[in-house]
Amino acid sequence: MLPAYLAKASGAEVRTAAVTRELARARSGWRLTVGSAAAPEHIGADAVILAIPARPAGRLLAGVAGVSAAVTALGEIGYASMAIVTLAYPRSAFPGPGLAALGWSGYLVPAVDGRAVKAVTFSTVKWPHLAGATASGAEPLEIVRCSVGRIGEEALLQRADDDLAALAAAELAEATGVRGGPAAVRVTRWGGALPQYTVGHLDRVARIRAAVAAQPGLAVCGAAYDGVGIPACVATARTAVGQVMAFLAARPPAGW
Repeated sequence: MLPAYLAKASGAEVRTAAVTRELARARSGWRLTVGSAAAPEHIGADAVILAIPARPAGRLLAGVAGVSAAVTALGEIGYASMAIVTLAYPRSAFPGPGLAALGWSGYLVPAVDGRAVKAVTFSTVKWPHLAGATASGAEPLEIVRCSVGRIGEEALLQRADDDLAALAAAELAEATGVRGGPAAVRVTRWGGALPQYTVGHLDRVARIRAAVAAQPGLAVCGAAYDGVGIPACVATARTAVGQVMAFLAARPPAGW
């Protein structure tokens, strides 16, 4: 995998399932407290990028002097839970020659419609490399991803996987005319995964970034700021890396 290759090539150490419990200023750079309370480990760092949701970022920044404005603003960003119901159908189950003939890669469902499914992606249209998917050598499959769950819809997401998948399939059939049940189903749940951009969000983000930028060697990135899509998240990551690299390049050499 690319991340593993890049880590090996750079000599970096990649840790997973290592919970960071505290972030604090050190004499030179930063100190992170990692691991359990019973066996904490302190790690020194020249710079830190917080690529985590708003509330955990606020908890870590609470121990850093001078960023109270960022902590307050991060605490004001709410999150919604959601589930992705992935459905696979034989291509012939859809009217006509398949989803590609529609000329679009999905659709959005406004909240006023009162539907459980809020967005649908035709994955085999949006991602051409999936178009050749088949089930046990049968005809090609159309893979569809249904997004379920808005803010305040926790009760809907408490349904069992089978019930949630059946509901998504029924609403998809009503919208597209697909016939029969799906050949394969997968339900993936994301608790507290979608930040909510309420009135004043841009001002909150500006306050967060201003407070964090005043801390040398510290940056933030992720879906909480400029958008939940992959391109938006990548853009915030690049900005954060640029800030950190500029800081590291401008530091006096060690021993000065």
